[in-house]
Amino acid sequence: MKKTALWVGILVMLAGCSSSQSAQPKTAYAGPSGNGTELNRLVSDLADRLFQTKLAGGRPMSPIAVTSFVNLSTLESTNWLGQQLAEDLVHELHRRGEIVFDYKLTGSIKVTPEGDYVFSRDWTELAKRVPVSRVLTGTMSRNANGVVINARIVSLKTHMVEATAQGFVPASLLMQGNSLDSGRAVTITKGMLVRGEYPGQYSNSVELTH
Repeated sequence: MKKTALWVGILVMLAGCSSSQSAQPKTAYAGPSGNGTELNRLVSDLADRLFQTKLAGGRPMSPIAVTSFVNLSTLESTNWLGQQLAEDLVHELHRRGEIVFDYKLTGSIKVTPEGDYVFSRDWTELAKRVPVSRVLTGTMSRNANGVVINARIVSLKTHMVEATAQGFVPASLLMQGNSLDSGRAVTITKGMLVRGEYPGQYSNSVELTH
């Protein structure tokens, strides 16, 4: 009887340890609050779901880049929403301990009468090689009620998906007059991050090293 009770106790303890290891705690929202910040909260929840699906033992081992989310129907265009999702996820990854590489940094400060800048979307002003081995990217698909978001972390070396998450942006949060079918092209082709109106031109690209 004592042996049976002892074994039951051990099994209960092991089950508790297993559940505590597999459960990923939700990261408390640390963004702005109030009207107009609903998208920030949606992205924070999306990041929580993304980290809940990470492969076992998937600790931050190497730098990761975040690219604009693209239109699912073409995979070659983005818009204000795709760019905003990427910007918010840079923050969400960083506060969860990931090493985020910002490839849009020019490496110098451009001083102009209109302001001082360190970022650019002009490929000629950016580094040719980007030392990252993983990328967080995703797709957007519009339906009658809003936009379906699918996010994933992918290894550039193996093309294996390390984590996934789904989200939804209701139509009430979308800005009128913006189409998911327009915007700058952002693609990853043959190990290169391609930006510009014509993604087939490899001169407008940044090499992803891993």
